[in-house]
Parts: sequence; structure tokens; C-alpha cells
Amino acid sequence: MNLGLGQSQQLQQKLSFQMIQSLKLLQVTTLQLEQMLKAELEINPVLEVEEDLEAEDERPDRDEDGLGDDDRYLEELNSGEDGIDWEEYLNEGFDLGSSYNEESDPGEERYEPLPVYDETLDEYLEKQLTEKKFEERINLLVRFLVGCLDGDGYLRMSTEDICGASGAAECEVKDAIGVLHRLDPPGVGARDLRECMMLQLRARKMEESLAMAIIKDCWELFEKLKIPEIARRLGVEPRDVQEAIETLKTLNPKPGSLCGGDKSSSIIPDLIVEKVDGKFIVMLNDRTIPSLTINKLYAGMAKRSSRARAGEMEYIREKLNSANWFIKSIEQRRSTMLKVMYAIIARQKVFFEKGPPNIVPLKQQEVADDIEMHISTVSRVAGGKYVQTPHGIFELKYFFTEAAGQLRGRQKSRAKDEADAAGQESGGGADGGDGDSGADVSVERIKIRIKTLIEEEDPKAPLTDQAIADILKEESLPAARRTVAKYREQMKILPTRMRLKYE
Repeated sequence: MNLGLGQSQQLQQKLSFQMIQSLKLLQVTTLQLEQMLKAELEINPVLEVEEDLEAEDERPDRDEDGLGDDDRYLEELNSGEDGIDWEEYLNEGFDLGSSYNEESDPGEERYEPLPVYDETLDEYLEKQLTEKKFEERINLLVRFLVGCLDGDGYLRMSTEDICGASGAAECEVKDAIGVLHRLDPPGVGARDLRECMMLQLRARKMEESLAMAIIKDCWELFEKLKIPEIARRLGVEPRDVQEAIETLKTLNPKPGSLCGGDKSSSIIPDLIVEKVDGKFIVMLNDRTIPSLTINKLYAGMAKRSSRARAGEMEYIREKLNSANWFIKSIEQRRSTMLKVMYAIIARQKVFFEKGPPNIVPLKQQEVADDIEMHISTVSRVAGGKYVQTPHGIFELKYFFTEAAGQLRGRQKSRAKDEADAAGQESGGGADGGDGDSGADVSVERIKIRIKTLIEEEDPKAPLTDQAIADILKEESLPAARRTVAKYREQMKILPTRMRLKYE
């Protein structure tokens, strides 16, 4: 092995910080952009919010003395009772290495919503223990068990493990678990889902109900929703079993989620599409994003000769360039998002006119070609952003869907190529036509139709996957029985026997 030094020339493409920032702005949502903008305002003194300058714009005309805007503004600042020589201030006290902390205005509007305190499950349970009177040792043991609960409110430790960890006797552990099971919310402290449901039924005084019998004696059959078998084993009618199962559906499988935890937040759309005078208009939902401008004082100092030190002027010019790039990046983001949305509307016009069932296959590359941009740009715009339409709020990715027959067409094309390579004949025109028949039908459209058919079916005679496939074939929507089953499972719709309703 030889060790030595060598030289080589290479060409590498590297993105500047400004380009990376521009790409990052393109892919963030409106709420994330608001936070980034506030952070940039804090670290860059050259940036200002235009709303803060409204009062300054109402000053009388400053050009009557023949002075420029920036020079006149500086003179007005320095000629007041408390006039300040800003350049002298920069010379004396401008520390490039320290952060600038502006005195907060108590009347300033705050954009971040203050988090609302939400009581945790542990705190809720311990409050109940404080209100109840138990033996000191049992009370301490129950508190120990509370600390062992998972996020769903289940106690996953075995009795032996609890005895070993706490040093308590088995009888004491069982008494403590019994106390925990009597606390609110019902079902907390259960070892598994079956015990959780039984605890909730007991809390409802339903120990002797058919629902309790199903959980206690027919759990395996209940997991598979085999209603006829459950009815035969318990000697009741199938409709009675179904009514009991409807009661079981009202139980909470995760009792711990009732306290604390993450609450589902509402979706705030980034774009709004409305129909005005027969045309679709796209608007950015960025009312919370203030307009930015360059501070006139710093801009004037950069334009003319200044008494500030060279390092400080270099810092100011750097911040000016950064501020200009940030403002341009925001404007570029607005322009690109509008271009992408208008291109989607042009390709999905029937959807915006009539609703989701009329969505057509669309690739991101098609939109990229329409707006003459790279596909990665379209992908960044579509990622994580939502649009409000006359038919509801949709993620932008929703509008990009494959054709139903596309995958099948590719598979048949590969099979044909292999057959041609082997000197064999292809499968004939019929198969090829079937593969292409779904080229103009999106997967989403087929899913919507399957869901509609199941919602409109007779619950006493639900449609089978084959029956749905036959209906779709009559409507020129290509989907085999296995395809219907796959889409149904993706939409979390139960199979035929589990949708059957008994009289």
C-alpha cells in the first residue's frame, strides 16, 4: 500500500445558504412561514414590518428643502430634543458578536397562541386518591401503579413484576389494582382490551347484560365478528347479538386518552379557491403574514459614505442582502404556489366544477411541464399544504393520483417485451385494450365510487366484492374483485359478512 499526496480537479454543484433558504420557504406551510418570519425579524435588524411604518408615512413631505428621503429622515431624527447620532452610536456600541434584545411592548399583539393547561391522567387519578380514604400502604401502592400506566391507561405489568418492583405482597397488589379499577375514567388500569371493556360495562351496571356475556364467553368469536356463531353459543337471536355489539362499540378502547394527550387540531388551508363570475380564483391564505420592507435608516447608510467602521458596514450590507433575499424568496413562494394551484385547476377542472367523484389521473410532472418548472418544485409545493375548495378542504397531494390501469398496463408491457424477446407472440389486442381502458380513470375516483356503493347498499344484503366489481365494470371503471378488496381495506371498510345487519 502506497501513501502519498495527490491533486485532482472536480466540478461540484453546491447550493448557497440563500438558495437553501428559498427552497425551505417553498415547502413550509403558512403557519410555519409565520414562525420563520418572526424569527428572521428578531435576528435581522434591517427587516421591518410595513404596518409599523404607517405612522411614519403620514409625516409631511420632506423634499421641500431639497434633501433626499434618507438624508432628510436622518436629519429629523438627530434634530429632536433627544436627537441621536446613529452613526456615532454604531461606532461606539455596536457589538457584532452580541444579540440585540429589543424592549418588549406590553401592548404588542402576540401571534403565538398560549397553550392551554390540560390535566394529565396521572394528576387526575392522584386527585381522586387524595379525595378518598385508603390505608397508607394501599394508597402508596396505587400511586405506584398510576406511575406504571401507559399513555392509553393500561397496566401492562404482571402481578409478579409489580410485587418484585414494589416489595408488596400479592394480596396487597390485587387490592391496589382493584382500587385503581374503581377510579375514573372507567377501564383505567386494565391489563388488555377485554378487561378494559368489562370494567366499563361494570361501571355502567351491565354485569348481567348480553354484551358482558359476549365479552366473557365469546371473545374469540367477537374479535372476528362471527355473529351467527355467537348467537348459537349463547342461545339468542342474531339481531340481539348485533344490538349488543352496537353497545360495545360505544366503549372507549383507550380510556387514558380522555385526560391530557394530544388534541386533534383543525386544518388551516394555505390556499383558497373560489368561483367568481364563472372563473376559479386562487388566493393565498396568508393574512397573518405581515408585509416586510427594508429599514430606511440602514438602507441610507449603505448607499452613501458612512463613518461606521469597515467591519460594521460589512455586517450591515450582509444583513441588507439577507433581508432582500428573504423578501424575494417570500414573493417567489407566493408566485410559485399560485402557479401550481392554477395548473392543478386547469387539469382538474371537472373536479372543481362537480366534486371529488370526477377527479382524473394527474402526475406532478404534468403540472411541472405546464408551469415550466422542475418536478421537485411541484413536490415541495404540494407537500403538507391544504387548499379550501367549494367541495371541502383537500391536501394538494390529493389531486395527484395514478390511473387505475397504469400499473396493470406496465405489467402487461413488460410481459409483452419478454415475449417478444423470446420470439413469442404477445397476448393479443384484448388484454392491451383492457390495460389501457383505465388510463383515464383515477384510483381515487374508483375508491369514492366503492365507498358510495357500500354506503347505499341494503344492510340486510350487503354487496360482495365481486358484485361491486361487476357494477364498476358496467360503469367503465376498471377494478377486479381483488382490487376492490384492496381499496376497501385501504379505506378501512369491513368485509361483506361484517356489514350484514340482522332483523
